[in-house]
Amino acid sequence: MRFKRIILLAITSVYCATAVAQFKLSGKILNYDGKEELKVNIPLVFGFHKENSLQIPIGKDGSFNFVLPIRETKFANIIYKRKFHTFLLIPGKNLIANLKDTTLTLIGGTALLESKVMQKVNVEEYPFFLKNEGNNEFSKLSFSQLKEQVLKPYFTQRDNKIKVVNTSAISPKTKLLIATELRSIAYNYLNDLARTQTANRTVVDSLILEVFNNADLKPQVFPTGPQYFAFVDNYIRFLETKAFIKIKAEKIPSNQPVPYFGISLDSANVIVKKFDKNYWRWIGATHNFPSAIVEEYTYQQLINLYHDKDLRPFEGLSNAFNRQFPSSIHHQDIVSKTTSLYQTLIENETNANIKIIDGFEKINSIEEVLKPFKGKVVYLDIWGTWCGPCKEELTFIPELKSRFKDKDVVFIYLDMDEEYKDVSWREFIKINKMEGIHLRKNRQTIAPIWKELLANAIDKAEYYPQYFIFDKDGKLAVTKANRPSSKEQLYSQLENFLK
Repeated sequence: MRFKRIILLAITSVYCATAVAQFKLSGKILNYDGKEELKVNIPLVFGFHKENSLQIPIGKDGSFNFVLPIRETKFANIIYKRKFHTFLLIPGKNLIANLKDTTLTLIGGTALLESKVMQKVNVEEYPFFLKNEGNNEFSKLSFSQLKEQVLKPYFTQRDNKIKVVNTSAISPKTKLLIATELRSIAYNYLNDLARTQTANRTVVDSLILEVFNNADLKPQVFPTGPQYFAFVDNYIRFLETKAFIKIKAEKIPSNQPVPYFGISLDSANVIVKKFDKNYWRWIGATHNFPSAIVEEYTYQQLINLYHDKDLRPFEGLSNAFNRQFPSSIHHQDIVSKTTSLYQTLIENETNANIKIIDGFEKINSIEEVLKPFKGKVVYLDIWGTWCGPCKEELTFIPELKSRFKDKDVVFIYLDMDEEYKDVSWREFIKINKMEGIHLRKNRQTIAPIWKELLANAIDKAEYYPQYFIFDKDGKLAVTKANRPSSKEQLYSQLENFLK
């Protein structure tokens, strides 16, 4: 019994030490004007998400002294005047740094050594081949030219940075952690080049295969950083590309296992229809990465779905997660978030301000939708539950509606989703409390509405999301109107038609 008490005391002591081990950030903003915000963003697992940002209080003289709530080593971004400074936060340490405009000067603290290394190698440095987006000189290169002009010099640059890390005086574990991030972000940036800057599909596939085929999947240290988990996400997408190239080349039947994923294409299609692509990528993760990596990677995917309030994909993935990791430290949080989504759905089941048009299936013209709203300005939002940018724009809707509360503005949401997504769509608009007028079309039935809306537009691209403003006479006044995220620009557009 006495032995058990000693063990319990030891465990409790370790837990308490972990709980209070935090990181202290202090310093001063020189020439502070009292207007700019100072924030720090600490990724949960990976990706930049606004909900992970903490605002640091600043004194009138520009001084700040803030304790960051961390229990394990974390990468973080200190953000001031839209400039990101990436640092490593080690529990129990502190850093003193001054800011002047966009320059951050390291002054002192027990985290000074690794902070200097981080600043020197500039982990998240934007690569030369992604600059001048939209007019990129590398987007038209052949694959052999890309290898010579992009891959070789960029990997040389990466290796030189890793050498700086490895020859520094920081701890061996910290060296491995930073080096893993440098290797990972190199893959991630090259993936961005292939996906967004290279127009030729054959070149894209060749570049993706070249970059990822020889990638080392296992992290050199765990817990690991956000760039490694972003690499995991990109690697799974690479496996999709590689698998379908292999399926086509070897003529693998749809009822046979997809390479690297272990289930047939027929089964995959059923899963994607029911739970979306996140579940498919979960399968890819479980087949290709260690379980500790899969657990953290999937937890971030679940958090993303939760913030999107996307119930069906969240529920499907959370059930799979709980089966695979029944003792996960994230289990209780996932249960809590599942309950929260269902509660929000129940609360809005009878919300009279969320109106689905009766018989919307028979509507073939936007004019039919507008008829009841003559005398009001209409803001039409064309979106889809599958569309990431659409969901991002939805976060700006509450501010937009608050601005035009009690004014003659009607919000109409035209969703493009296939028939099998009908229930998910209805749940999505309720959980997201999308008050307004709703209808849904599929890929075929939305075609005449697109044609009608873009008839006189110079840009006839049917991308999502897309917005239109109709005046009080029901006439199309603004094609491709500003997005909710543009805020004042959109507000001015709408005000013009209210006068």
